[in-house]
Amino acid sequence: HLRMLRTSLSIGFGRRDMDVTPQELKDYFVYQIGALKAFVEAAGMKLQHVKQHGALLKMALEDEKLGLAMAEVTKEVSPDLIFVTHSGIPLVDTAKRIGLKVAREAYADRAYNVDKTLVSRKLPGSVIKDSEQIRARIEQLIKTGTVMTIDGKTIELEFDTIALHGDTPGAAEIVKIIRKKLDDLGVSIKPMGEIC
Repeated sequence: HLRMLRTSLSIGFGRRDMDVTPQELKDYFVYQIGALKAFVEAAGMKLQHVKQHGALLKMALEDEKLGLAMAEVTKEVSPDLIFVTHSGIPLVDTAKRIGLKVAREAYADRAYNVDKTLVSRKLPGSVIKDSEQIRARIEQLIKTGTVMTIDGKTIELEFDTIALHGDTPGAAEIVKIIRKKLDDLGVSIKPMGEIC
């Protein structure tokens, strides 16, 4: 079991595409979620939610069987976990269909394609770093439930939570900007467990 955990960490779990079967992916999830759950419980708390990181989300979009495996194993490990995933993709319906609580995520710092996927980080403009752009994005999300795509189109985006990547330059300041904008717009911040 320790070997499996070491393997999942060393292969860049969630950081790069992996050529895996649905069962192999389930095994990786069991170890990852199980370890995290144990750490959280050892600290006297309860694990509330899980989400797919970067490449795992891309894998789920490209292969429905992998997306279903991610949702199924989350429910198998702990049916009370909230499954956090990208808004506007089939995985939201898949997770709901098998009985998971789902929190749909909107991104403050990433550019969108018209199909509601994120623009590849390999392309210019994929990461939004400008604080004014982020303020405008949050205001548009809250007031209209829409975002502007990288090519200037407006798309609807239902969401329950707003994500910001910790590796975005100036992330600590951006969090303050987002919080202030939400306060200014009269949005109350609640624990995810209260909204899902």
